[in-house]
Amino acid sequence: MPELWELYDENKQPTGKTMLRGQPVPEGYWHIVVGIWTVTADGRLLLTRRHPDKPWGLFWENTGGSVLAGEDSFHGALRELREETGLVAAPEHVRLMSSEKADRFFFDNYLYLCPEREPALTLQPEEVVDACFIDPAEIDSWKDRLCQPAWERLNRNRAAILEATEKCRAADT
Repeated sequence: MPELWELYDENKQPTGKTMLRGQPVPEGYWHIVVGIWTVTADGRLLLTRRHPDKPWGLFWENTGGSVLAGEDSFHGALRELREETGLVAAPEHVRLMSSEKADRFFFDNYLYLCPEREPALTLQPEEVVDACFIDPAEIDSWKDRLCQPAWERLNRNRAAILEATEKCRAADT
């Protein structure tokens, strides 16, 4: 089934128009893309490895993707997390960290405070080929393994992500 994206105006207001995934976003319109950083109860970050056939194939990133027509950003983030990793996040454990406007899309960055230390993952094989949980102190050593857009988003949200990892660690001890 083709994936439909809702189109928004420059103020992130729905236009009532949609487009098919894979087509260029029409001039004067934007769509919404989400990313969700998962922090485990012991303060580690979940990274997933992109399928080799995708852009940035075999690079690592946080979970994310495009919001579908008919869903809002928050529910799109929850769906992407569930589809790509099998994790079902309770809404009260997820919060918006930031929203940014790019060339043809808005990007909403979410944080999921997973209540488990070792959540069981079920990876979506056509999207994700591997996953790992890393200590946030190691994140800079991953710079060359993370896809550049994920690295840039990480750095723009670094303070909030690291604060969350520290709070989780403190609560876990």
